Amino acid sequence: MKLPLPYALVLAGCISLLSTHTVLAEQPLGELITALPVEVEKDKPFDFYVRLKPYASDFNEAVDVQLQQNPNVLYDQRSFLLKPGEAHKVIATVKKSNSGLAVIVAFAENWLPIDVSIYVGGAPLKLVGKVEQPVESYRRKPFLVGFTDDAGKPVKLEGDASLLLEGTNIRLCLNDSSDCGATVVLPLKKEVYESKAIQLKANSWFAESGVITMTVTTPSGYYNVASGTFNVAIVPAWWILTIMGLLGGLTYSMIQFLRTSLQSRRKHPRAVWIKNTLIAAVAGLAPAALAYPLAAWNVLGIKTDTTSLRGFFILGLLFAFVGMDGVLEVLSPKKAKAP
Repeated sequence: MKLPLPYALVLAGCISLLSTHTVLAEQPLGELITALPVEVEKDKPFDFYVRLKPYASDFNEAVDVQLQQNPNVLYDQRSFLLKPGEAHKVIATVKKSNSGLAVIVAFAENWLPIDVSIYVGGAPLKLVGKVEQPVESYRRKPFLVGFTDDAGKPVKLEGDASLLLEGTNIRLCLNDSSDCGATVVLPLKKEVYESKAIQLKANSWFAESGVITMTVTTPSGYYNVASGTFNVAIVPAWWILTIMGLLGGLTYSMIQFLRTSLQSRRKHPRAVWIKNTLIAAVAGLAPAALAYPLAAWNVLGIKTDTTSLRGFFILGLLFAFVGMDGVLEVLSPKKAKAP
């Protein structure tokens, strides 16, 4: 059915007015404000005052304020009327907190609510770092923090918090960002059992130990809820160890080449010198290139520290001393002797 033009214009105007009224109704009239204690004790009542902060200077109506009561936090009353300039005293008691946090929530229609996390003393919250060990140099690995009790059972946070991570001998990166540093702050939402993952990056060429200090604070960072440390094993990357093995093999072959050349009284043309030098370099590098894989995979039964730069330098030197033929002879299966 097609509406006449006048009726269509009237209907459009009504819809526009209704939409404008809805938008205006969603604008907050002001804020609920309070000053909460930084730390409270479980089962011990504490008090705070709730006030109105209207955006309009001429606002003078009574507002129905509600407190969100839950099994963890109890209030002496659930609702009350409040006018601008008044301060209403509320007595609250935290009955339960596994994470050392509790949430105070007060709200009213068309007013910005109070939703604040406070610290509750006495909760045995433990911080557990999680990463696949060890961390190789220049290779990122995800790291996250879990929350448990003394028995290792996962614990969820009752309120919002912040997680401060500080690294020693290791850098912390948010997501895949190239901007890494020694400190990272992560916001934590209530009802979570662990933090979001960040990336660990070790820039050291050597094997060493990194330490991450973990601290959970109230959202403002004013009060520490729990803290702990986590040790990270840092090892050189495989390509660094391979290079050290190659350097060891090259060092041995060059020493042998120079010794032979100095003992020889014949003078060779430059082209011959270059050719002999390349041959000597290849003779040292070829067997030394096998030093890392054979040691890492324990093919030869060699017991060596796979994180030591000096150890792989010496191993490459020994492989060059044995030579490619010697290495292949060890690797090849031995034939059984005929009876």
